[in-house]
Amino acid sequence: MGREDDTTLATEAAPEEESRAASLRARSFLLGAALIPVVSFWVAGMENVYGGRPTYLSVFFHAVILLAVLYGINRLLHLVAPKLAFTRGELLLIYIMIGVSSGIVGDQFMAILVPSLAHPFRYASEANQWAETLLPYMPAHATVSDPVAVRNFYEGDASLYDPRNYGPWLAPGLLWAAFIATTQLMCLAVNVIIRRQWTEYEKLSFPLTILPLEMTLRGGDSIWRDRLMWIGFGIAGLIGVINGLHVHFPAVPQIPVKNQWIRVSPRWRGPMASLGIAFYPFIIGLGYLLPLELTFSIWFFVLLLRGERIGFSALGYPSKAIWTSAGNARPPAILEQSIGAYIAVVYWGFATAREHLSRVWRSVVAGRPPGDGRRGMTPAEVTEYRAAFMTLGAGLFLTSWFGSTLGMPAWIAAAYLALYLVITTAITKIRAEAGAPSHGFHFAGPDHILLAALGTERIGPREFPAWGLFFGFNRGYTGVPQPHQLEGMKMGEMVGMDDQRLDAGMVVATILGSLAGVWALLHLCFREGVELMGEPVRRLSPQGWNLVRNWRNQRTGPDAVALGGMAVGFVLSSVLMTLRYHFVWFPFHPIGYAIAADWTTGLIWVPLLVAWLIKTLTMRYAGPGVYRRGVPLALGLMLGEFAAGAFWSILAMITRTPQYAFWT
Repeated sequence: MGREDDTTLATEAAPEEESRAASLRARSFLLGAALIPVVSFWVAGMENVYGGRPTYLSVFFHAVILLAVLYGINRLLHLVAPKLAFTRGELLLIYIMIGVSSGIVGDQFMAILVPSLAHPFRYASEANQWAETLLPYMPAHATVSDPVAVRNFYEGDASLYDPRNYGPWLAPGLLWAAFIATTQLMCLAVNVIIRRQWTEYEKLSFPLTILPLEMTLRGGDSIWRDRLMWIGFGIAGLIGVINGLHVHFPAVPQIPVKNQWIRVSPRWRGPMASLGIAFYPFIIGLGYLLPLELTFSIWFFVLLLRGERIGFSALGYPSKAIWTSAGNARPPAILEQSIGAYIAVVYWGFATAREHLSRVWRSVVAGRPPGDGRRGMTPAEVTEYRAAFMTLGAGLFLTSWFGSTLGMPAWIAAAYLALYLVITTAITKIRAEAGAPSHGFHFAGPDHILLAALGTERIGPREFPAWGLFFGFNRGYTGVPQPHQLEGMKMGEMVGMDDQRLDAGMVVATILGSLAGVWALLHLCFREGVELMGEPVRRLSPQGWNLVRNWRNQRTGPDAVALGGMAVGFVLSSVLMTLRYHFVWFPFHPIGYAIAADWTTGLIWVPLLVAWLIKTLTMRYAGPGVYRRGVPLALGLMLGEFAAGAFWSILAMITRTPQYAFWT
């Protein structure tokens, strides 16, 4: 593990032209902080009202475009007022702060959590019997039951700033913002502890940092001066413009690059669910940058796992969807295989890091760098490690206690949150090592794992609200901040930023992002009305409560099929890791296996197949030099489609009318 692809961009370590390029002044923190509420509102508007799902991607396109705009403004400042210009490190700090904060308001995070606080009070009925079985146990301090505030929230045409509306939401909103901020600061603490192992010792390649690093590089090597980049930009941008015009003028021909689900007969519709055909230019560009073993493994395992489902369906084990609720897993349990693979990523990642972790722990206990003669650890770093362990300990205690106030036993809450850290750390490792373009991991959170192991029959009536509420930030893991945190640390290392200042910027972004996420969603929901909006606030937020209803009505014990699938996933992923470690030529990447079951991977397997073919043929018949020359073209494909998407999304926000969304 940790093997770098031999085609990783050489410009990652390009020398700086300016001695102050990495300095971080207070104004960069202030600008980043000021942009967070604006960007949070933009993201919430795109994903819930006007179309587009930026946080479903590993690279947030809105953050990339914002960085490009800031870079352009900064170039003008260099010409007219050099002292006012930002350094490269400061531009990257702002990009990192936007990335860390944006996922919190995103499609699979607060956009599901916030509406779930009021959903049972709006939709209690005789059919679901929530008035008798659920509402009496709903925690008043963490939910919203006021009939006026709930009605206005769902019907819209109201103002958040009316005391009748913000009053009932104020305390629960702040409480959940504090809870989410605490969980993400715990993730930051994990990154601080493991950072040196993954960035320096294992030298993971961090492919997703290439684009922002290249965008901010000045001088003759800048991609902004590369003709191939502009060719790629023009191709992808033109496709986005034409398809956007097609929305308004159907006579303009549409270029079919967006996903179309494969349609089959009803007999095979379940096994083939979430398998589509698309030709996203930006995914082709991104795939060109990724290791060949990863792009090959993704499309290979996507087809293999769907083939497994077809085979088991033919044997009498039909599957309705890739995800299943706890207690109802069916062979071949491919979602549970992914869970096992994710756990294996974390287990072996930390097993490989045991020497580093041992040194870190000894330094924390002693309060000084270990006296083993090895280079590197400074007193300032020891202070960071101690703060990280304190954050982890205090955070786990506080969040577990909060879970207990919702009705969940404290030990279950602690296990739930520990598993949350395992999942997000696995995603972080996956991103750092191979740059997975998407990692939704839908319906595979701590609730699925715990209830597969313990069964739903052990849940008491007072516990159900906690499970429904916690589902709000665990439906999927597309935009979780932890990978963005570690990628930010890697970029900081590349340009020489001060670790403590960078970490402080991410702390600010986490806290402000949590508060801004609650505000942006409440503002939009009261203005538009949840029942008139789109995904996820309207369609996805009820799913946690529907699962709670299923668990209450169908009491089951431990799920042997699900546990077996997890065991298979863990073992197979471990075997793949071992074979990759011992055989350089081994073509199967365990990360491709881990992410292949999720439906978002079914969106992107074809463009990744195209990218794999292009890169394979280029490397084999033209050589690494030609491959590297094509990198700006790949970056241009990403930037061009991102720019067109940003234009249409901003137009949608201005006109308050849905426009063309290039993604999903």
